[in-house]
Amino acid sequence: MKAIIRTLFVIVVIISLSFTLSAQEKKSKKELKQEKFDQTMELINKGNFKFEARRAYPQGGRSIDLTTNYGFITVKQEAAEGDLPFFGRAYTASYGGDGGIKFDGEMLDKNIEVNQKKQKVILTFEVRDKDTYKVTMDIGYNGNASVGITSNNRSHINYQGEIKKIEKEE
Repeated sequence: MKAIIRTLFVIVVIISLSFTLSAQEKKSKKELKQEKFDQTMELINKGNFKFEARRAYPQGGRSIDLTTNYGFITVKQEAAEGDLPFFGRAYTASYGGDGGIKFDGEMLDKNIEVNQKKQKVILTFEVRDKDTYKVTMDIGYNGNASVGITSNNRSHINYQGEIKKIEKEE
């Protein structure tokens, strides 16, 4: 009889602890989400981060995995450099061109919209290099981002990836 009472007591203690821990866990998940959002905002406010593309979504086509043909956009202060593969229709293309989206220049018409409630940021800017590229970055609380690029000479394309801190250059 004592063994049954001890077993029941242990079960009650375990159940009460699990309820207590789950209540604390829900609170800590919200706090962790806020911490990740604060870290992402810090990257964006400093203006030094790198977007690494994992998937491309061309207009009128299937998504393309970029694990072996990845691309990036590097934002440093008021300048942006991009090198992304392009899959889609080119209205005007130079003979023997590289075929990708490449730009390096000053960010024009830069705009940052922060939605605290949804914990996301929309960063838009324009870069004029050989072409004019309009870039829209939709960045989530954890650094996952969706990037849309519109060009004068190519069809619109979207990329999915994440933003990261720029590692020390060697």
